[in-house]
Amino acid sequence: MTAPTVLALVDDALANHYGQRPGRASVSFVGVAPIEILRFEQAPGQWAYASLGMSATPMTAADEFVVSGDGPRAELLLHVRDEAGEYRDVWRKLAILAAAPAVEGVVYRVDMTVDLGEPLAPGSRCTGGLLVPGPLAAVETGEGTVEVLRVVPAVQTELAWARVRGGAALRERWEQAGTDLLDLARGSVSLD
Repeated sequence: MTAPTVLALVDDALANHYGQRPGRASVSFVGVAPIEILRFEQAPGQWAYASLGMSATPMTAADEFVVSGDGPRAELLLHVRDEAGEYRDVWRKLAILAAAPAVEGVVYRVDMTVDLGEPLAPGSRCTGGLLVPGPLAAVETGEGTVEVLRVVPAVQTELAWARVRGGAALRERWEQAGTDLLDLARGSVSLD
């Protein structure tokens, strides 16, 4: 099976999950196949952005000498509330995160933190996120299973805290506080 076939299966799984064909944008990075970002409207003012392209090849850690043919494959998903269209550029940052496995040799996994060191979009206080299981079942492609990992937006203090205490501890804090995880302008949950 070829990479385009893998991507077509993931594309279909995302469209079936959201019940609509998405808007599309594409970004190219030097030495990396283009990354598409798909945009789905979940509800009025609520958007789901999904990467498409990261799963074309298995993720391989930077310290590995050989690219693994059977390594993990994944795509990223980001949910945001954006009733006024303030965060439309968030797709560009998601594309950067989706390119990291190919560019930097990152292998994404659940409860891992990702931090860009700058806002996810103008007006956002969140600079990265915590990777959690996505709402879609893993996509079987014949070339391997593709996990769709959700990037839950987080501010830098939350990300630093999660690197010490673990992603599960941060998720627990968010749940206890009733944190609005779709709000890119929110502040940090209490970490005392």
